[in-house]
Amino acid sequence: MEKRLDFRFEIPPAPVGPVVELSLEQTEKLLLRKLDEAQADPVSALWDLAQFYKLTAQHEKALQQLRKLIELVPNPEAKANFIFTMGQAMEQVGDYPAAIRYYKEAEALEPARTFTWYFINNNLGFCLNTLGQFANGETYCRRAVQIDPGRCNAHKNLGIALSGQGLYRDAALCFVTATQANASDPRAFRLLQDVLKEHPELEYDFQDEVDLCGKAIEVARTKAAESQPVVHRGWRKHWALLRMRIQSLFRRFWRALPFSPKPARRPKIPGE
Repeated sequence: MEKRLDFRFEIPPAPVGPVVELSLEQTEKLLLRKLDEAQADPVSALWDLAQFYKLTAQHEKALQQLRKLIELVPNPEAKANFIFTMGQAMEQVGDYPAAIRYYKEAEALEPARTFTWYFINNNLGFCLNTLGQFANGETYCRRAVQIDPGRCNAHKNLGIALSGQGLYRDAALCFVTATQANASDPRAFRLLQDVLKEHPELEYDFQDEVDLCGKAIEVARTKAAESQPVVHRGWRKHWALLRMRIQSLFRRFWRALPFSPKPARRPKIPGE
């Protein structure tokens, strides 16, 4: 009987409004301008700026913005998310001991949101695995799987922890499960292939899984390519930027009027 597996994959939601290609310098200027315009309630603008600095590997600047956010927001849930993001910044530069300290500080705040709690445990497991502490990494990965078994990350990292302890069959099963959870992320599948290459005695038992995972990843890749948004470049880019600048100037003018209404309530920050 032919073996079948259920697969899921994630495609990022389409952005709202036009997508404009910006240089890093242009993006930073835009975010700094938004922060300047939001002095009365800068939390959302600071968060966007911190994320930009983190994603562009400007980690010290990212930490500066996140420290400001921790001082501004009293909510422990939000604080946990900001401290977790500081751990991510340290993880990106390869300072895993510092990342672990931030993640454990966030863990101590006991955030209630499943998303935050899941990734604190998952990232702790990843960092401990990277430092070769596979047994400790396994503990945190299993916690994350228990919190949200539908996500792929902790299954993948649990597989790494098990592989590091010589449990290669169990690791391979985790990599299959991770690929089932999100076939648009091929990292677990590559780890599965590596384990089977290094331990050919397992290849026969996982032949069907390898074939099905490979097909699912290809389908997810095709769907993701089809959903890519149109990016404005050239004169369309400059026209979109001009419209954004005009809207920004209008907002400033409107807020300066004596009868202008109070600013709208700021959007919630992840973790709040």
